[in-house]
Order: sequence, then C-alpha cells, then structure tokens
Amino acid sequence: MRVRVCDDVKDIADSWVKDISDALAGADVARMDSAKDEISKLLNRKIAVEDKKDPHIHATEFDEIDVLVVDYDLLHLDGAGSRTTGEGVARLARTYSTCGAIVVMNQYRSAQFDLGMRGHLESFADLNVAAELIGSGPLWHPVEPHAGTFNPTTWRPMPTLLSAARSLGKSLAGAGYDAPISDLIGLDLEAVMELSDTAFGFLSSKAQTADDLRKVTLREFLTQSLDPKISEALIGTMPDALFNYAAFRIAKWLDRAVLRPMDVLIDVPHLIDRLPFLILSDKTDVGDPEAWTKATLDPENLLDWNLLSNYLNERASNALGRQVFDWYKLSRNSKIDDLQDEYLEKEIVRFHLAEDTSRFLPGEDLTQYRADFHNFGDRRAIEKLASITYGPQRRMRFG
Repeated sequence: MRVRVCDDVKDIADSWVKDISDALAGADVARMDSAKDEISKLLNRKIAVEDKKDPHIHATEFDEIDVLVVDYDLLHLDGAGSRTTGEGVARLARTYSTCGAIVVMNQYRSAQFDLGMRGHLESFADLNVAAELIGSGPLWHPVEPHAGTFNPTTWRPMPTLLSAARSLGKSLAGAGYDAPISDLIGLDLEAVMELSDTAFGFLSSKAQTADDLRKVTLREFLTQSLDPKISEALIGTMPDALFNYAAFRIAKWLDRAVLRPMDVLIDVPHLIDRLPFLILSDKTDVGDPEAWTKATLDPENLLDWNLLSNYLNERASNALGRQVFDWYKLSRNSKIDDLQDEYLEKEIVRFHLAEDTSRFLPGEDLTQYRADFHNFGDRRAIEKLASITYGPQRRMRFG
C-alpha cells in the first residue's frame, strides 16, 4: 500500500509518516517531497479538461497513491506562494486523478469525536480526522475493541475503505454511465422511501419521489456533483478518474447519510445494541459484556444467522466494506416482535454499545448523548476516554 503525506513543514510531515508507518507495518509510507509540483499538475489537468484537451499529458504522482494524508493548513504549495488548503487539494485529487482514499487532518477542530456523527459529507476527503489521531491503529488495520483504545464505530480501516471503494468503481464502470445508482448499491424502492432529505438531495436535487430517485443514473449524479461541462469533458477524456470519483463520493454518502442514521441499513454492532436477543445464549455468555463485543466479530456463529442472513444486503456491504443489513425489512419481521417479547419476560442483562470504543458495557459505565439524525436511533452512548475530546457538549444532555 502506497501512503503519501502532504504537508509543507517537513518535520511535522515526517512525524506523521512515522506514526502511520508504526501503525501500518510493511506499507510504503513517505512524505510528498514534490507536493507543489504535483498539485500544479492537477491544476494543469483541470485547465486541460476545461479546454477539452487530453489531461493525461500531465502525469502526476496522485494517480499512484492508495491513501493520501493531507493537512488542512497547507501554506505556499502553489507556484504563486499563496495559501492552499487540504480540502482544496482533496477536491483536485478526487476529481482529476485516480487517487485512492483521502484523509484531511485538522479541518474540523471542534472535537476529536463528533457527537453529531454526520461526518462532513460536504468534504471531498473520505475521512476528516485530528492530526494527533493519524497513527491510531484502528484507522489502519482491524483491531479487536478493548479498554482504553479509541476505536470509533464510524471508522473503517483505510485498506478496507480503499478496497471497497475501488471495487465499487469497477462495478460502476462495468454498468456504465446510464445505469441507475441505487441498483448497484443495493437500495430498492422501500429503502429509498426511508432516506432522509439530506440523503435524498445528495444523490439528486431534481428527483421528487422515491421512484424518481431509484431511476437516477450515474451520469445524472455526476452532472449534479460536478460542473456539467467538467463531467461531460471527463467522460470523454478521463473516464477512469470519473468512475473513481463517483465510487468514493457514493461510498461516503452511503456511509454517512444512509448507514449512520440506521433507518435503512444497520451494521452488526448496532444490530446487537438494538436487538440483543439475536445473540445465541447457548454459544455466548450473555452476562459478560466482552462476549457481546466478541459477537460483533463473529456474527455468523454467535448470532441468529438463520434469521439475519435473509436481510444481509450484499451490494451495500461490498460498497461499505462491512456487513450491513436491511433494517427497514428486518424490523418489520413478526418474529422479531416475538423474540423481543420472550426476551423481556426474562430477567435480562443489558449492555450498550460505546460509539467511541466499539465495546459493549453496562449503562452506568457510559455517557449517553444525542446524535444529529433526528430519528429513533439518535440516542447513543460513549465510554468517554480521558485522552479524547468530545463535542459539541450540548449533545450530552442525557449524560
């Protein structure tokens, strides 16, 4: 895996390179020494595309990067010596290259853990993170949740995110520009009807009904997401970059706007948090919170997989790089009501998911807060590590 750090201060960039190298053993991690020149090449590609010329004559290192890590506060990286932001670089790299996953550091400084949990859909970075967290193990490889480790439920290891998005890019390219997007990511009409206004509008500002949104093609999405002249020019000159662009943007939307609210899709940890009776008591000590956490790692053996497998959304799971289920269907299954009634009749032991560590713990060991989805699933909990800042504080009204 080729990881490149982009920052204008060498000592700082070198420290981030070391942090990432320590977390991702065996990877090719280095600072972009020629970042100014490489960004200029992206700008030249942009000009070439606008002039309907071949942008490939401007070869750039960005095409070869698997994970780009860029500081938001870049200074004097362009030829004129003016200020360039990491967000600006992310947008250029995402639009005019085949760059892989993009991480922008220090763009949003209010907290290291955003209690709103929306995740800045407007940013062209695939992840926005505080710089001091860039060497965190869970950011770079799967880590079994354990005490004291910041391991947010919203994070996916960069290699996982990269692989899933590139796989989606191949699917989009295979289907072509006029294929409906929703079919490729596993969202049927019922799913689309459950989407929030935010999710709906990101995919199309013109669609009026769920049926309209189901018909939105990749071409229509690109025309909305990019300047129509740019998208049309890229179709003819850089289709590889355009499919790459679409895959990462759609994957981010699927994660932030569709999965995180848990109205349409739900992942394994949150499924256990909502429906703990799906844990197989004959295989798991349901009185042990660590056993609940372990169940998230082996759902096919430790959960009622005979029931759950019917609701596994394979296309969405592939696009996200994690198993997700059709919550809107599963929650309506009458067997769920029966299992819940049976569960509540017993002397139950109840644990809850900590969003900041991905562990299950007793309620008294957690701080409750309100996420920013304005729905049934807004009430969440954190372990509240002393080493992490959380915000906005007003969301801890339940604490």
